Amino acid sequence: MQLLICPGYHSPALTNAFLQSLLGVLTPEQLWVLPIDAMPRAMFWLLNAEQRPQQECLLQIVAFSAGVVAVYPLVLAWQKMGGTSRLIAVDGWGMPLLGVSDIYRVSHDRWTHSTTYFPTPAEGAGYFYAEPAVDHLHLWQSPHLAKGRGSLAASAPRSMMALEFICAVLSQE
Repeated sequence: MQLLICPGYHSPALTNAFLQSLLGVLTPEQLWVLPIDAMPRAMFWLLNAEQRPQQECLLQIVAFSAGVVAVYPLVLAWQKMGGTSRLIAVDGWGMPLLGVSDIYRVSHDRWTHSTTYFPTPAEGAGYFYAEPAVDHLHLWQSPHLAKGRGSLAASAPRSMMALEFICAVLSQE
């Protein structure tokens, strides 16, 4: 499994901390970090038939904050070319994500969760929100410390940590 990470505009130290939290689940070789300013090159790479991955490959992405906005066109282009994708949008507040097939939302508080557009239950794959609320940047830096409520595939919400939710999504077939 390969995982594309698209962070927002913040200190790289926060993304490094997020990556460290994933190392119990993934190896460094499985993690690709794509900064926002690299998105135009990524679109070119994706559209280059000789270099792009096979469409049968599931493109898994974890994007944070402004990174959700930046990666959205890439996900839509990948799907338009026949590829499948799974997007975990961490605090992508205000981004509607129309047309993305597998969407999982992670929010730093219940209000953000409640006020973010989410497709109908048939389209939405799952969500997590921190309860009690945590700081926006803290959620990215320390998902293993963000406790809250989560639901996968329309299951009843249950208590879990943000990292637990993210790992559950990534381990799905």
